[in-house]
Amino acid sequence: MRHDNLYIAGVGAWYPKPVPVDEAIEAGWYDDATQRRTGQLAVSVAGDDDTQPEMAVRAGNLAVRQSGLDTGAFGLLLHATGAFCGLDGWNVASYLQQHVLGGHGLSFEVKQQSNGAMAAIELAAAFLAAGTDRTAALITASDRFTMPVWNRWRTYPGLVFGDGASAAVLSRTGGFARVVSVVTESRPELERAQRAGLPFMAYADTGDPEAYPINLIKRMQTFADEEHDGRITEVFKVMNQALIRSVEGAAQEAGITAADADHLVFPNFGRTMLRQEVLMPLGLGADRTVFEWARETGHVGATDQFGGLEHLVRSGRLEPGHRVLLCGIGLGFNWTTAILEITERPVPVAD
Repeated sequence: MRHDNLYIAGVGAWYPKPVPVDEAIEAGWYDDATQRRTGQLAVSVAGDDDTQPEMAVRAGNLAVRQSGLDTGAFGLLLHATGAFCGLDGWNVASYLQQHVLGGHGLSFEVKQQSNGAMAAIELAAAFLAAGTDRTAALITASDRFTMPVWNRWRTYPGLVFGDGASAAVLSRTGGFARVVSVVTESRPELERAQRAGLPFMAYADTGDPEAYPINLIKRMQTFADEEHDGRITEVFKVMNQALIRSVEGAAQEAGITAADADHLVFPNFGRTMLRQEVLMPLGLGADRTVFEWARETGHVGATDQFGGLEHLVRSGRLEPGHRVLLCGIGLGFNWTTAILEITERPVPVAD
């Protein structure tokens, strides 16, 4: 969908101290061969006090501060997460609504795995277009990938999972970037690629060796064995087609091609995975991506896109007229692409 009156007025990100990959290799958690394929140099790892909700509060406060908007202008907060939110039987979105927006507006959690924050743009845009007296929405995302549920080094061989949070303020009244278009593609028939015939549980049994720590590539291979005679390439073919439709659809609605974008922000995949599963299908090079930042952070679930945009702001690389392509890919599978046009040079805020 093309948008004429939707802006990003602020972004924020908070990532804990990165742990060098060399330390993980020395400890036996990771290996040299995989490191050479991913190109990963470090990964952000949360400390004991870096909880998922508090990291989101830090990122959300930074985004609101950069926007310059009063919290009374916010009618909506959407929080995206793919992993555990810090406590069962509790509402993390309400916590953020209270601690970032002072209780203003409404709040909901978006559970679309790594595409959650990007999908939330679609939801926030519809809310703001409804014409309420509130002219802004806050999207936050935070994740923390820890054992025994996630082995950040080996859950998926093409990437390393990091911890952290990011946020963005959407506004009808202006901002440093205009959201020109947003397109989402969905392939729900691929949900079995993560389920792989595993039974549903009454509760999370982390002692079950068949289910934990999560092994995404094993689940996908099981799905390929059942549906495609073991040809996992057939699964990736469907995924590539949906990625292309999302990216090319958003670019077309914005009146450009993906190759015209000055900056490309994709999920923080490792070098080989980024090239094979994203750049090659789209016919793009890595030179305009934020890979150099990503290889120091890791894949932090739904935070990657706003985190990458915040990196571009903080590094002073955005100029008026620049086009930025943001693309999320989430298990399920879902793909959301947004095209931004920079309207003014953004000024980063201090932590």
